[in-house]
Amino acid sequence: MTGFIQFVDAMVDRIGKIASFLIYPTMLVLVYEVVMRYYFTRPTIWAHETSCMLYGAHFIIGGAYALQKGAFVSVEAFYMRFSRRTQAILDLITWTMFYIFVGTLIWKSVPWAWESFTANEFSDSTWGPYVWPIKLSIPFAAFLMLLQGMTKTIKDAYLAVTGRELVLATNAGAADGN
Repeated sequence: MTGFIQFVDAMVDRIGKIASFLIYPTMLVLVYEVVMRYYFTRPTIWAHETSCMLYGAHFIIGGAYALQKGAFVSVEAFYMRFSRRTQAILDLITWTMFYIFVGTLIWKSVPWAWESFTANEFSDSTWGPYVWPIKLSIPFAAFLMLLQGMTKTIKDAYLAVTGRELVLATNAGAADGN
């Protein structure tokens, strides 16, 4: 189990850090568009669509990374008053909604993305870029979220049953400041 958790954590961490760099080309495209539009009165036909696609990939692929780092907003008015073991039990119950969401996302997005890929789908805009890459990023990101959610569920189940945190080798080194 710990091998699976370490593998998923390392993979999601690496993919999340790589996806985070998508913000730079997004910013460059937007700055280029602003300069062309307002300083040279020569707007582009591609910048808006490109920036939307880049940011969309950045956002959705970064979801698993955000899940790993605990970066999602949650309502913790009462939750914080409970012991870690009770929190883990509550998480195990409430995470059914996460699995329903991610399961539905995978179920609906895989055929949608596959159809787009096999048809070599492109946008009907003036520029007309391919849209299948961004559509394929949705089931890819949902699968990453599923894997990351499974690691959290394993950790919560371990805590709920044993009353102890599941300490992994990588976390032990990080706790010591290494």
